[in-house]
Amino acid sequence: MQKRKSSLVLVASFLLLAVIALSILYIVVQAKRITLSAGDPGSSGTERQFNILVTGTSGGEAFMRQVFRGAQSAAQKHNCAIEFYIPETQAEGVSTQVLFDYASYIDCDGVIAFVEESQGELVVPLHRDGRIIPLVTVGHYSPDLPQISYIGVNYSELGKIIAEEIILCTGGSGNVYVLDSENPNDTNYSVLMNVLLNITEKQDGLFVKTISAGKKSPFSTGLSREDSVRQSFASAGNLEMVVSLSESNTVLASQTITDLNRVGKTTIIGFSDGADSRSYYEKGIITELVLVNSIEIGRRAVEEIFEYMKTGYANSYIIADIDILKRGGSR
Repeated sequence: MQKRKSSLVLVASFLLLAVIALSILYIVVQAKRITLSAGDPGSSGTERQFNILVTGTSGGEAFMRQVFRGAQSAAQKHNCAIEFYIPETQAEGVSTQVLFDYASYIDCDGVIAFVEESQGELVVPLHRDGRIIPLVTVGHYSPDLPQISYIGVNYSELGKIIAEEIILCTGGSGNVYVLDSENPNDTNYSVLMNVLLNITEKQDGLFVKTISAGKKSPFSTGLSREDSVRQSFASAGNLEMVVSLSESNTVLASQTITDLNRVGKTTIIGFSDGADSRSYYEKGIITELVLVNSIEIGRRAVEEIFEYMKTGYANSYIIADIDILKRGGSR
């Protein structure tokens, strides 16, 4: 009987060790899939005391590249290297949890992460001794996630700003077509749209129509996203103004207006969190560009990580600045 119990204990111990070994192997395999792009602003041979990882899933790449630039600007001050990784495509299947596991594996000193909505329960990055790695999140606020800071946009204020710019540009009258979010279930953009429409509908002469610019065609014709938007614009009649509420939609609107030979005829108010939309503004295709100061977000995120490392405290919720680029001056 005693021998049987001993055998059972040995089997249980073996299974436990096997599970642990497989878990470690999984993390190592996932880590090897990730190729990091180092962002050390010093020379390539310079050793840094600390290491910060800037990461997120592929949906936030344009935005996070700007955040990365901002983080780099604070790197020398804190003697830290800034590393960047975003999966090239969603097809890579690298989830936020895998990225957090990777941060644990390399035992970095801090993480700045783009968190999407509906991520489910996440296990935050941990040091090898079990301490939580300081985590600053951007993108969507997740109150249940043990982050030291969240830096993000006040979408209600953003909706108000865009609505005021629409009224200012149109004089309170005309036809406005709004390219809605790529994800209609995104709560942030729902807030933005509600505020924007509530303000603009008070202008009797202003007619605002929303066009879905999701990844799937809003029509039943099987058209691509690009062709669907082109069809909507081409059939709009008096296409006085187009308003885009995301980086990719701003690029899409600019390309479509160019293809339809309406540059200078149709006013575009775009939203920017990346470099592509900025280039269309500089070419004169976009009239106004509303942008989140994502570079400042990156710099501030690094500051919050080191403040937490020094004092054990950080600002838990920080509102990012909104800037407007417009012909004749910015504000």
